[in-house]
Amino acid sequence: MRDLIAAVRDVLFDSPVSRAGYLYATAVGMAWGFIWSTGAVKHEGGVWVFRGLPRFAFGRGGSCVGGCYLTDHNVSEDILEHEAVHKRQWQRYGMLFPFLYLAAGRDPLRNRFEIEAGLEKGGYR
Repeated sequence: MRDLIAAVRDVLFDSPVSRAGYLYATAVGMAWGFIWSTGAVKHEGGVWVFRGLPRFAFGRGGSCVGGCYLTDHNVSEDILEHEAVHKRQWQRYGMLFPFLYLAAGRDPLRNRFEIEAGLEKGGYR
């Protein structure tokens, strides 16, 4: 059974499959960002930052979709470090990431992905 679990992980996590999911999510994030962004679009801190989006276009203070960070104005060095970890999570898990994130719960203080990204840097403490 352990061999089967290891084989599934090898195929789904940090693999060509997860990389394809990450690239797809990044394309979706870029399309969404270019549609709604009214601010500067820059590559900062390892992510593409889309500013000036309306509140309905992202969650909480901002959302990472693939390699894109979508927000209205919530950009700082700490936030970008936090979002770069989310980008890495997208790369590791690909299109499984949104489902894993939802399963981890909406409370950022208990969500393992937010904890891994750094609660303080993400503005949760």
